[in-house]
Amino acid sequence: MRACGARAGADVLDNDTPTDAEEEARPAFFAGIVGAVVFALIGLLGPHAGSVWRMPQVLQTQAEAALERAGAGGLEVEMRGQRAVLRGVVADQNALAPAQRAVLTSAGAGGVWAGGVTMADMRGVAVGPVSRPFAWRVVKGEREVTLTGAAPSEAAKAALAARARQVFDNREIVDRMHVAGGAPSPAWRRIALDAIDQVARLERGEARINDGRLVIIGEGERNAVQAIRRRYTAPLPAPFLARAEVGVRGEPLAIAELQDLDLTDARPEVCAQAFQRLMQTNVINFESGSAELDRASLPLLDTLASVALRCDRFTIEVSGHTDNQGDRALNLDLSRRRAEAVVAYLTTLNVERERMRAVGYGPDRPVEANTTPQGQAANRRIVFSVSS
Repeated sequence: MRACGARAGADVLDNDTPTDAEEEARPAFFAGIVGAVVFALIGLLGPHAGSVWRMPQVLQTQAEAALERAGAGGLEVEMRGQRAVLRGVVADQNALAPAQRAVLTSAGAGGVWAGGVTMADMRGVAVGPVSRPFAWRVVKGEREVTLTGAAPSEAAKAALAARARQVFDNREIVDRMHVAGGAPSPAWRRIALDAIDQVARLERGEARINDGRLVIIGEGERNAVQAIRRRYTAPLPAPFLARAEVGVRGEPLAIAELQDLDLTDARPEVCAQAFQRLMQTNVINFESGSAELDRASLPLLDTLASVALRCDRFTIEVSGHTDNQGDRALNLDLSRRRAEAVVAYLTTLNVERERMRAVGYGPDRPVEANTTPQGQAANRRIVFSVSS
């Protein structure tokens, strides 16, 4: 009996005391738990699109793209974690629900743990006027900086004025902006803020954003001019296109015919003289009998755009002319369409469409007699006129 009791006691001791194998397994078990926690933290915080610290940035990019696809690109979106805050102006009440739905589904159904947008706060979105085109401008003068045009929200308007006060030292800030819908992209504010920074590098100049087209015009020190040119070498996010028409202070334009002309704050007559000089030695050609631009003329049009950008605070008339061969009505129509083709192309180079007027005069204003082939060729032309 004593032996059996000893055996039973031994059995009890064996059940309560870890075996050698269990002792060896225990550190591995805890190491596994620690490893799982580490991997979980890496998953949450690591340098990838799904990490917690990058999630708002990724979600904002997706929400902005969704707004543009939904036709609500004029709204701004700010991610606060997985909660989206929208601001801006829409044309009518019916536009609110589609915009909200676009943001909520921009990263999938999602949820707190699965990722995605969990809430779209629309309290900052109002129904109001929409600007077409959506135009904005900042001008740096000798004593003041003027901001005019449309901003997509009150927050954007305040941010632009604040940035101007920050970067333009010793100049009065004149804020003539208004809030309206119609911005081409939720990224509009970022593009405009950066444009203010670039203009601040110049001694005098301006930046304009007309829908998705940005142009920087002005003059400054060589290093500043080179930095601005480099800044706009890389493409901007769609739909924005940029053009930097900036020059070194005191140096003429790099256009042979215009070396002695100063187009900075030029008067209408100086602008007209610049166009006239360029067109005296160059011709804008078209495909025979059509209004399609000959590709060989595109470098000339690029040069003309450099002048037009500096002079488009005035009205620029682009007129088409033909010889007297053929039907007059057909010639009038062809001359008008050719003028419109030139205006359309200059618009792609960021010249403001609203400042240009296309007109066709057909054969009615010849500069030479139509009795010779040379005279007929001279009468087939495009003319630029400038008026205040």
